[in-house]
Amino acid sequence: MIKPDSSPPAVGLGTFARRVAGVLTTQVALFGFAFLTSILISALLGTQGTGQYVALVTLPGMLVAFGMFGLPSAANYFAGKGHSVPSLLRLTYLYSLVLSVMLVGLIWFFLPVLERSILSGATIGASDDLLRVIVLTVPMSMLAAFGAAILYGRQAVRVFNLIQLVMAAITLTCVLVLVGGLGLGVPGAVAGSILVNVLMVTSILVAAHRLGRANPAGPPATSRRLAAYSARVYPASIAGYFHYRADYYLMQAVVSDHAQKQQMLGLYSRAVTLAELVFYVPDSVATIFLPRVAGATVEDANRMLGRVGRLTTLLTAVVALALIPAAFVGIHLILPKFVDCLPAFLVLLPGTIAFSVAKVMTSYVNGRGRPGLVSAGTVTSLILNVALNLVLIPRYGIVGASLASLVSYSFQAVVAVTFASRLSGQSPLSLFVPGRAEAVLFFQTLWRLWGDVPALSRLRPHPRKIG
Repeated sequence: MIKPDSSPPAVGLGTFARRVAGVLTTQVALFGFAFLTSILISALLGTQGTGQYVALVTLPGMLVAFGMFGLPSAANYFAGKGHSVPSLLRLTYLYSLVLSVMLVGLIWFFLPVLERSILSGATIGASDDLLRVIVLTVPMSMLAAFGAAILYGRQAVRVFNLIQLVMAAITLTCVLVLVGGLGLGVPGAVAGSILVNVLMVTSILVAAHRLGRANPAGPPATSRRLAAYSARVYPASIAGYFHYRADYYLMQAVVSDHAQKQQMLGLYSRAVTLAELVFYVPDSVATIFLPRVAGATVEDANRMLGRVGRLTTLLTAVVALALIPAAFVGIHLILPKFVDCLPAFLVLLPGTIAFSVAKVMTSYVNGRGRPGLVSAGTVTSLILNVALNLVLIPRYGIVGASLASLVSYSFQAVVAVTFASRLSGQSPLSLFVPGRAEAVLFFQTLWRLWGDVPALSRLRPHPRKIG
């Protein structure tokens, strides 16, 4: 039982909105860096090189999702509930050490088998050493995942935003220097990714330790309680990751021609990268919303749910619509070799909007301490996604993979909205269908953000001229 004085300070909807706005503003900047970086990688490496790079750098994320058993989500939840940061950091190092040794050892043992099957796209045309080196970044990825969860759980938003922005700038610089300037190709891109991982985990852990020294209060987090929560959230964590990336691995497994495989991976990765840019909006909300719900009363959490869900849907839809002309112009002018990715992008885009709704609803359900419900819905969606990919990829290629994601993402959104509706006692449509109030708030927020940017505030009309 958490003592009242050990919980994080209560925050109102206004504070929550400001924190979300701060994260969203950061994500907009990260979008710019990510877009430029992805364009450069695609232009410098070509479709096959891009496919190989994507296959390599997605491997650590897959291993972390598989091997961490949902523990970062548990750390985020208990940090939001007010458990002490030093105790969470001690568990971070313990779990990361034990799990990374086990996981890296298993992967190295089975790597020859994996290289001939689902990871074959990562090794064609490059040294197998790249795959082995990228596996060694797994411990860093684990530590970074734990540290970020603790920072977000304690609402240390600004410092984490700054870390992300600096790392995004360094990532872009590495691509320019190592791939563009030195011409190192895929190995150079992988080396840059590893360097950024090292700097990222170092910065996150330094920030988390400073947070712990500044605010050491709170009941100690125990391994037993973290394990109990993570056991319920783990099926959703692992299924959620593979829901994102099952199409990549299935594409590598079912397509036998190596050149065609890398061509498809390069085109599909570009379509997915473009479509998933809309996730900057719901991710900004969900990372703040889960610990906010965990530390709030049921009544406060329920009051926030509808407004947060509806506004997120509106913002996501606006971003998605804006992406369509931007993607077509950008691809045709800058990356004409990737024009064939556009049909897959258009099919996938509505699915990302639906999945954005699911992200907010599941953060609410997890914050209410019911991760088992989320796991059931996510696992079912993954099974549906895999089945559809096996049928549609051989017939329709990358468009078939997008169709599979569209259907499974929409299904998961329906399930998540249903669970959130029952927990909150509100009608399903009221949780995500925006109305006039959300439209007014949206334009008011844009107006404020415009005024907050010095270069743009000088162009803003004087209030007396409005209306």
